[in-house]
Amino acid sequence: MKKLFFGLAFLSIIIFFACKKNPKSSAENDSSIVGKWILFQTLTDPGDGSGTWMPASIPNYYFIQFNADKTTVESNMITGSGSLTHYQIINDSTINLIYSDNDTIRNGYKINASILTLEGGCYEPCGSKFMRANP
Repeated sequence: MKKLFFGLAFLSIIIFFACKKNPKSSAENDSSIVGKWILFQTLTDPGDGSGTWMPASIPNYYFIQFNADKTTVESNMITGSGSLTHYQIINDSTINLIYSDNDTIRNGYKINASILTLEGGCYEPCGSKFMRANP
């Protein structure tokens, strides 16, 4: 009887740990780039690898918002290429940012928890880190 009890208890534990929770919907998925992001750090480098991440010059001011349709990006960050209009995900670490003058800049990107890191688009190492606006 003890063997049967311990066998059932062991089997119950295995079933408990083998069960998976329902995956989050795409709107709740922390790895999705879709949503509004607030700039909080920037990386600039003089070209010798000595650059460091620094707090954004105007905290909580600059933002970028990636919409699910990929044809619309809202942002108050303007570069020499004009304003950002849409984007294209190339793979899980590369994104094309397309600007109003049709200039396309390829960036590396990474999402870790509620932080989006965009790197590239410069001759020297550069990047931006954003926090998800509504985690």
